Amino acid sequence: MSARAVAAGGLLADRRFVALDLETTGLDIRRDRVVQIGAVRMDGFALSPDPPLLRLVDPGLPIPPLATRIHGISDSDVAGAATIAEALAELADFIGDAVVIGHSIAFDLAILRFEAARTQVSWREPRSLDIGLVAAGLDRMLAEPSLEDLAAVAGVVIEGRHTALGDARACAEVFAALGPGWARSGLRSLAQAEAAARRPRDLIARQEKAGWFDRPGGKPDFTDGAIRLGASRAIDGFLYRHRLEEVMSSPAISIDAGLSLGEAAARMTKAGIGCLLVEPLEAGRAGIVTERDVLRAMGERGAHAAGLEVAAVMTKPVIAAPQDTLLYRALGIMARRNLRYLPVTDSTGAISGIFTLRTLLRERALASLTVGDEIAQARGAEELASAQAALAPLAASLLADGMDSTGVAAVISAESRAMAARAAELAQAELEAQGHGPAPARWCLLVLGSGGRGESLLAPDQDNALVVEDSYEGDLDEPQDWFAAFGARINDILDRAGVPLCKGGVMARNRAFRRRLSEWTAQLDAWAARPEPEALLNVDIFYDFVTAAAGGGAGAEKLAAALRDHATATGREATGLTRFLAEQAISRRAPLTLFGRVRTDDRGRVDLKAGALFPIVAGARAMALRHGVAATATAARLREATRLAGAGEADARMLTDIHAFIARLVLAQQIADLAAGRNASNRVALASLDPVDRDRLRDALTHVDVVGETTRAVLAAEGIA
Repeated sequence: MSARAVAAGGLLADRRFVALDLETTGLDIRRDRVVQIGAVRMDGFALSPDPPLLRLVDPGLPIPPLATRIHGISDSDVAGAATIAEALAELADFIGDAVVIGHSIAFDLAILRFEAARTQVSWREPRSLDIGLVAAGLDRMLAEPSLEDLAAVAGVVIEGRHTALGDARACAEVFAALGPGWARSGLRSLAQAEAAARRPRDLIARQEKAGWFDRPGGKPDFTDGAIRLGASRAIDGFLYRHRLEEVMSSPAISIDAGLSLGEAAARMTKAGIGCLLVEPLEAGRAGIVTERDVLRAMGERGAHAAGLEVAAVMTKPVIAAPQDTLLYRALGIMARRNLRYLPVTDSTGAISGIFTLRTLLRERALASLTVGDEIAQARGAEELASAQAALAPLAASLLADGMDSTGVAAVISAESRAMAARAAELAQAELEAQGHGPAPARWCLLVLGSGGRGESLLAPDQDNALVVEDSYEGDLDEPQDWFAAFGARINDILDRAGVPLCKGGVMARNRAFRRRLSEWTAQLDAWAARPEPEALLNVDIFYDFVTAAAGGGAGAEKLAAALRDHATATGREATGLTRFLAEQAISRRAPLTLFGRVRTDDRGRVDLKAGALFPIVAGARAMALRHGVAATATAARLREATRLAGAGEADARMLTDIHAFIARLVLAQQIADLAAGRNASNRVALASLDPVDRDRLRDALTHVDVVGETTRAVLAAEGIA
């Protein structure tokens, strides 16, 4: 995805800006001319060390005395200066793909628009943000904020007022002073800032009346601050709905490494395939020989190549992917590794099939956008923010393409795990570049909560943890410890990429979520033995973990597998813990009034995460722990736990349907919130639902209490009251 395509959701702190101001011959955008351009670059909220742009422009007509009294520029000052055509080209290069900020910036852009049309110069209008409108949108007391007013609030002393560079620098310094506070109050992204700038309707109406949104020879182009994205790309929903196990060729055809290349070629020809796997068929041990290997050997050795053993030309070990990998991620792996064939492993790690582009093309013509590739190749937080910003339009496209909310949440969750994995890679690279060396021990990064369940939506935060092998002799309590620095960097990178820090502190940067394996297992034992209410806040999240990344040596991923085994076994025996967890599901009440109407807040919204999704998730978790179900997805937990208990299977199916339906409503609301520049919310506006969904929601909420009955039934089958 291009940098421009990120614009809808990129963080303000990670954007490049150019503060711009013009001095002109007057205020008529159609007839007046530019006499001076001043511009200052910014990196996020910091002024860039790059030299500013200051350019006098010959307007080609006399400068009125009144204008000279304001900005001090006379006809003699601009004699021999650059033409507007030259100045526009220089300004365009200076701006590049940055967002232009300024005070009443619509006026400056309008002047430039008409100047370009008058001189027939090509001019691409940049994306812009008016700091005065943003400030007025955030504080109603600032009914008509002048640059002096904003500077006073920000504590900025304006030097060179009514000079292009002086005013541009003042805008930059005001933005640098106020921007971090805006971010802390929740205005983090460019889209949110644009939404704030749309609120002062009276100010905008005056600008519109002055013609600042007019275009040469056409109608006004007042877009109410709407975001104009670059050309959209098609999304093939098929790739986001299906997994390798559904399209792979199985079983994989294999041969012994001692077979001759001639015999291997004959078998490929007979089977009509382009590769053979070389035994043993285990991840990390298998090899592969392809038709290209045969042709290469023949080119190098001629007829003698047929007698070579396959072991001499095969590739080993193969790069493989689990069978539940979504197709778009598999294609990303193949593109990055330049693979034509991708072996597929089952849950035991054995190779169960093989996936090729030829296989896929038999199922579906390929025309796709893959966000996953962008995450894998991201060089820093800003590029990760690009992929994060793409999730909302991706989710909207997938829903429109007919994918259910469960499938969309699985895609979002896969990308969330990929984001965490890439953040870990970048953090490790930073540590090594700064002389801290590679990881001193094996480690696993876990994603917890909804990300671990594969049920993430579009209101992300960080729930993650580190598992370090027991042989590590460092001090994990020490802030200078390698893993302490590693966890802090991961969390910082994700935060700058648009995945906010967890308000509850459930992050690898905190010692409570950075432990050796034995410390984690001891903690699980403690939670099981003493299921205190405050501990349950962590238990709820932790039991839903999944591995995002592992490193520090071969077999690092086994740390998470060992922890999962211990968690499953501990939960199976901890009746007190199970009872405590079950109470969360049983005690929650759906947001309905006494008369069966949906209860909303003063904005007409209802919190469907707390009132509907949470009790279903909590009940499924309690049932799964008691029955030793290792699955983390809510639907799988409900299905397996009720099957093992022999109770409530019909209710489990109904709860699964309700869970998917509620998730769809929340997801649709979050997409709408983000498009409007608001934070994604779990509170759904009841008025936004069509009558069918509104009736279905009321019906679904009346049945949420079934989760309590089902949980009781399943636990009762195990002798837990």
